[in-house]
Amino acid sequence: MFRPFSTLLFLLGTALLGCNDPEFRDPSPVGHPIAVKLAKAHEEPLDVLYRTSGSVRGRTTAVLTSKTVGYVRSVAVRAGDRVKAGQVLAVLEANDSTASVRRARAGFDQSMDARAEAESAVSAAESALRIAKSTHGRIAALHASQAVSQQEFDEAQARLLGATAQAEMARARLRMSGSRIAQAKAEIGEAQAALDYSQIVAPFAGQVIERRVEPGSLASPGMALFVLEQEGRVLIETAVEESRSSSVTLGDSVSVEIATLGAPVIGHVGEIVPTVDVASRAFLVKVDLPAELVGLKPGMFARLSFRVGRKAPLAVPTDAVTRRGALDRLFVVEGDRLRLRMVTLGETQDAWTEVLSGLVVGERVVVSPASFVSDGVRFTERP
Repeated sequence: MFRPFSTLLFLLGTALLGCNDPEFRDPSPVGHPIAVKLAKAHEEPLDVLYRTSGSVRGRTTAVLTSKTVGYVRSVAVRAGDRVKAGQVLAVLEANDSTASVRRARAGFDQSMDARAEAESAVSAAESALRIAKSTHGRIAALHASQAVSQQEFDEAQARLLGATAQAEMARARLRMSGSRIAQAKAEIGEAQAALDYSQIVAPFAGQVIERRVEPGSLASPGMALFVLEQEGRVLIETAVEESRSSSVTLGDSVSVEIATLGAPVIGHVGEIVPTVDVASRAFLVKVDLPAELVGLKPGMFARLSFRVGRKAPLAVPTDAVTRRGALDRLFVVEGDRLRLRMVTLGETQDAWTEVLSGLVVGERVVVSPASFVSDGVRFTERP
């Protein structure tokens, strides 16, 4: 049969390679059989996994913005610094706010003086009213006995009415002074709040993720200055394709792999953002991690595996697979000997590995082959 020249070169190269690889050399006919543990390739129920990547995030992330206009006088932190709740991160110039506080305090002092004056006026008016009432009582008694004229009685009554009016006016001015004091206090609070806006403070203990401002720059209302993430438990944020929206639900278990952890951990879907990003056609999913995890930092890379279904592919024990370079290999039983066979593998899930090609259901493979197992050796099965 005619074979293309390239195919003949490939076969020749494979033969030469086999001669140099001890696993492909013909075994000695006088060698004793080796004892190996065998397992059958079979259809094993496995999860259908949807894999994606994500990032470690703090449970609470705050973007600190400016609430006033002013030049940045100083910045006390850099990205990566840890801060305490209430710690000053930056200071803005606030000359106008400082002047407003002084003006409001001066108004408050004036209101207090006016109140003291009003209290004195009330005291004087009430004293005059008491005298007018006493005088009016005496004149009224004399008038009843016709000891005084009608004019004197009318004048006493007029003085009583005037004293009563003066007392009411004094009390009104006292109430007005109280209102002015309350207004002055409110103005002080407003001016002090505006002055406090000149200091950017941390709302909670955490870590500065981003610093977006430098001394001398002009801050304006709504301008982002810092991004701060709260200390404590972290979560994973990942983008999930919109086609998987029906497969991911709250509470689902998710396998999470992070390089610093060494081994996968199980998280749970804690939040699903219902809106889909127009650019990526994906929606945001937040995965809660176990509380006992330590050493994770915001921004770390994570791989996630969502269980979205079940399948029953051809599978073998993961321990049966050996790898050399880019080749995946199995030792397969053929008659009374073991043969090294190249296979194409799919996903590995715990103890089982999916085989896509190179093997059929029912064939037996060697589990955890020792280093001295080679192609063509005779064998005996051990429990």
